[in-house]
Amino acid sequence: MVIADIAVMPLVPTASEEELYKQVDAAIDYIKKSGLKYEIDAMSTTVEGEYDEVFDLIKKVHRIPFEVGSERVITMVRIDEKKGGLTIEDKLKNYPTERKGK
Repeated sequence: MVIADIAVMPLVPTASEEELYKQVDAAIDYIKKSGLKYEIDAMSTTVEGEYDEVFDLIKKVHRIPFEVGSERVITMVRIDEKKGGLTIEDKLKNYPTERKGK
């Protein structure tokens, strides 16, 4: 298992903030339908899965804004991998209440 933190930023054209969110929402919808575990945050989405599944998802999610009107996209990705596997819960086990803002 690997964890990937993905932030897709459509750049051109950005006629409005609403249009920007439509493109980001399309990427998030794809992640939701992927079957992989995910968590949406204010600045990115974290996904968890097998190596090839996660990298295939990243490739597709990066291309989605082009499919819905963008001419330029920047995608930032951070990968965390540990021998024997790693889950989102493993990574956050020391922060049970902080992650909910309590």
